[in-house]
Amino acid sequence: MRQFNSILPIFLFTVSLLAGCSDAPAPATGGTPGTLTFGDGVTSDINITVHRSSAGSFQPIGFGLTDVEGKFILYQTGAAGPLWLEPGDYVFTLESVGPSIAFPKEYLSSQTTPLKLSWTADSTSADLTVPQKLQSSK
Repeated sequence: MRQFNSILPIFLFTVSLLAGCSDAPAPATGGTPGTLTFGDGVTSDINITVHRSSAGSFQPIGFGLTDVEGKFILYQTGAAGPLWLEPGDYVFTLESVGPSIAFPKEYLSSQTTPLKLSWTADSTSADLTVPQKLQSSK
């Protein structure tokens, strides 16, 4: 029993060290922050896809998901890492991934969305506003 008591602290220390080791990937940290508002309100669970203007067309380069305050953080497509916007012109499309929201069609396509942003070196947040309050579809 005495031998067990002397080994127990070493065993517990080793187990506590190993508990912190894992081959699981670390959670991704986000990039550019932003907020999406609808009229005077916010809506959560909206997937925002960011498209960069390139030679007259728009290429999807990342996404964000709104929280209950309408805030989001941008990630590269495929969640490959954080997306930090560089100076340039961007458009944003919307898709509901939570409650069913009826977006006007123009918000669904990079060619027609009115959500546009010219990002400069001094910009710090991608704040987007949909002028009207959206209705849930049933």
